[in-house]
Amino acid sequence: MRAIGRIAVVGSMVLASAGLSVGSASALYAVCWDADNDAGGVNCSISHEENSWGSVDNVNFQAYGEVLHISDLLANGKGVGAYVEGKWYPFNGTSDDPGVTYNLSFTEGQKITLTSCQTNNGTRYDCHTEYATA
Repeated sequence: MRAIGRIAVVGSMVLASAGLSVGSASALYAVCWDADNDAGGVNCSISHEENSWGSVDNVNFQAYGEVLHISDLLANGKGVGAYVEGKWYPFNGTSDDPGVTYNLSFTEGQKITLTSCQTNNGTRYDCHTEYATA
């Protein structure tokens, strides 16, 4: 399995210049890899991280079955959601919930734009985009 990973560290100076909250996650972990059980498919996972905690949320797209799973891992008053091909999929639970799963439907081989955003009182921020394949 070939893995393509990327870690993006976002400083508070960049956040402030973009008008975003300095209280957002300090790092981001995003990885996409070839789906073992879906020829030509590419899975992607995006997590916001805080230095003192690690991953505070996770957005995961699985090519096989076109499944989106969103979970909030830390009770910090913030939420998480994802845009998939421009449509918003929220997670309205708490860190005690196992997350929410959406069964999506795309044409095999279609490139999928996956964007994970943290949320705070309905405001979406600290968004990051990766590209999967159904």
